[in-house]
Amino acid sequence: MAVDLVIPATDVESLREIAGWDGVRPATFAAADFPVDVVRLAGSSSPPIAISRCRRAETLRALPASLRSRAEAAFARAAKRPAALGLAHGRSLDLSHGPAVMGVINVTPDSFSDGGAHLDRDRACAAALAMLEAGAAIVDVGGESTRPSHYGAAREVPADEEIARVVPVIAAIRARTDAPISVDTRKASVAREALAAGADLVNDVSALRFDPEMAATIAGAGAGAILMHMKGLDPRSMQDDVTYAHPIADVAEHLEEASARAIAAGVPAGSIAVDPGLGFGKSPDGNLLLLRHLRAFAALGHPVAVGASRKGFVRRFSGLGEDAPAAERLPGSLAALAAAAAGGAAILRVHDVPESVRFLRFSGAVARSGPPVARPAGAAAR
Repeated sequence: MAVDLVIPATDVESLREIAGWDGVRPATFAAADFPVDVVRLAGSSSPPIAISRCRRAETLRALPASLRSRAEAAFARAAKRPAALGLAHGRSLDLSHGPAVMGVINVTPDSFSDGGAHLDRDRACAAALAMLEAGAAIVDVGGESTRPSHYGAAREVPADEEIARVVPVIAAIRARTDAPISVDTRKASVAREALAAGADLVNDVSALRFDPEMAATIAGAGAGAILMHMKGLDPRSMQDDVTYAHPIADVAEHLEEASARAIAAGVPAGSIAVDPGLGFGKSPDGNLLLLRHLRAFAALGHPVAVGASRKGFVRRFSGLGEDAPAAERLPGSLAALAAAAAGGAAILRVHDVPESVRFLRFSGAVARSGPPVARPAGAAAR
């Protein structure tokens, strides 16, 4: 399925990078013309069109009618800012006040950064409640590690074992709070039991491809869905091939196909978020590229979720060694958080909730600050 994209370029170098993916030479723009949007019309014989925002209207008018209508539709989708994500049980995830923080609860012995920390139900529940108290908008409970193979191949967990891990934790959390809960699973049977226990959203790293019953399960429960891009279907082999014909369009096309499958199964468009899948079949530099051009995924018309917290590329580009403890990845995780928020991410999946929430609160305060208020003559400065 083709998807038309709007890929923002802030300067000459970023415009050259974007145009280079399609092997075209961009028009010459003066510094005053930036920012520029590169409109990539999938399947069109026309090359990507670079449009200066200050001259967008006149440039669009000059296009042939069919291209103009497609470009206008892509711009409209990219400008869409959903105020909430629809969830099960009549709940919703508020997205109107900036990115929503999703706290990670791995009920596993082998997750790459916190395996074993939350295997006990009561400890996992207490951790989730602490995250919500610290400002997380939602917690994400997972019972199967999807770590890359360089951390040691993760074992595929049978559905009944995964259910036994996550359902008691979700039920315990639900008994103590009305806050949104997500289940991180690829399996429809696990999703069904988790949703019945009180979960509201399914975070599927396979984007509905692993289990053919998943889309109908989500639709039947009226649940929300996060659909993530992963290269292939097996986390143990997803890093075997990290090449792409087009680093943004290939990922976007996968996510567009997944969202179309969900909608066809009955999941409302307003209940779908998409995730480009940092670390899931991406090279270290590819992860940075996705962060740098994250705003392109807004043209899919769904809220964008991002999970960079503590991942290997964060460690690598922070200058840390392989054996560096997870806590030392916090500065890099916060830098990735800042990049994702600046790129328009609506949901940020993190391990370090208090630090992430405080970081976003301060950066938001800086962004909202206005000019200093003039003091009356003679007033003393404080």
